[in-house]
Amino acid sequence: MLKKNNVLIRKIIENCKKYPNKIIISDKKKSLTYTQLLSLAIKNSKKIKNLKSDYIPILIDRNVESVIAILAVVFSKKIFCPISNSFPDERINLFLNILKTKKLINCSNKKLNFVKEFRINLNLNNKSNVYNFKNLDDIFYLLFTSGTTGKPKGVKLSFKNILNTLLWSKEYLKWKNHKIGIATQFSFDISMFDLFSGLYFAVPMYIFDNPSNPLDSIKEIKKNKITSIFSVPTFFSNFVKYNLMKKNFSSLKRIISGGDFFYNKDILSWKFNNPKVDIFNVWGPTETSIVNTMYKVSNKDIKLLSNGKSIPVGRSHPLMKLKILKDKQFLKKNKVGEICMIGECVSKGYIGSSKNSKSYFKLDNQKAYLTGDLGYLDNQNYLHIIGRKDNTIKISGFRVDSLEVENLVNMNFKVTNSCLIKLDVSEINILCLVIESSKKLNFENILKYLKKKLPYYSIPKKIICLKKFPLNQNNKIDRNKIKMLANEK
Repeated sequence: MLKKNNVLIRKIIENCKKYPNKIIISDKKKSLTYTQLLSLAIKNSKKIKNLKSDYIPILIDRNVESVIAILAVVFSKKIFCPISNSFPDERINLFLNILKTKKLINCSNKKLNFVKEFRINLNLNNKSNVYNFKNLDDIFYLLFTSGTTGKPKGVKLSFKNILNTLLWSKEYLKWKNHKIGIATQFSFDISMFDLFSGLYFAVPMYIFDNPSNPLDSIKEIKKNKITSIFSVPTFFSNFVKYNLMKKNFSSLKRIISGGDFFYNKDILSWKFNNPKVDIFNVWGPTETSIVNTMYKVSNKDIKLLSNGKSIPVGRSHPLMKLKILKDKQFLKKNKVGEICMIGECVSKGYIGSSKNSKSYFKLDNQKAYLTGDLGYLDNQNYLHIIGRKDNTIKISGFRVDSLEVENLVNMNFKVTNSCLIKLDVSEINILCLVIESSKKLNFENILKYLKKKLPYYSIPKKIICLKKFPLNQNNKIDRNKIKMLANEK
């Protein structure tokens, strides 16, 4: 019997009984009904259950096998840890060393000679019984942060964390007559929201085959009648970049953008070219269960966006409580500080060394996490994101809002994107504007325009042009690599 208090898994199994023949997950090559998916997961769980390690790494790919593997680990009462097959061997080996195992489930075509791997069995036979599960407070899965600098950290998420997120999301997202397009890798937390929203709310899901190619994605949206996509801004901005906004998005009802800044010009392009598509601007770190705030962009925001101003990412909610702190003291409205999440959304910390867990603490006798993101609450209690605490640009004692500079450039010049960074030139800190563009630009005109709009300390001393911005494994703009490239020029 299933433990009654694990309502997350119980709901998924109840959906299977209610909709046994409903196709719930598809990729380019195959589709599975609820019954097929859970039967394969339970069958494969028997082999996984005998493994000694509590943490089971899964080398994932864009396929239904990866989903079977994730659920198989859950049914084995162990903790799944998805790892992207796009990572280099050295990085995969680093993850395995952190997890203290040399065994993994391989759901990709990648060949590894330093591990013992096994494959998912896709042959269906007699139904298997579902057995006991862990409590809601136990660890559900482990995700490694992108780790662009230093050693990556494995974040431990509980069943209760993800359930809290799903219940909170019902306030904003309706799932009736929807189909989810999974655009991010299963090693990225957004995909966990997609996958478990689909399973929990009985929403069919389709895994994009090649989300980095916007032309392919448009064909998949149309063919599979996808209505809802949650991804990083670069996925949605690519349609703008390649002049595809007037293509057929007829089935699409909403896009949800999170994980990075969704630039104003690209939001406006979506609003003007596809006015029937709802746009949600969201925010939240992996450590606090994927996404913590959500804001639906409205027509009244168009003026703000057109003037290069920021729009909110949402409000605090009883299931997603947030405060703005400085030195762990509450700040008043419109004061910039570090965003702190409080309550059931806060994860169980990092695997391994406790020294990484200094951002986890108790606030008002509740679990709390200092996110490292800077922001403020406006007069209507809406949260605005300014940037990262560790990437705050300070020049001569002044704090520079990099997003304000980037929005001005993106809105008023023919550039794909821009990134403001701080460079050390001959032991002097200067602002450097890095522009993504394949065209020749007049840098003097850009500086002349910025001088009319910005205080003197926000004006970049140097401008560099790159044909294409580097992206990290989660398709976010890799500012560290951009800084390295800028230092070389």
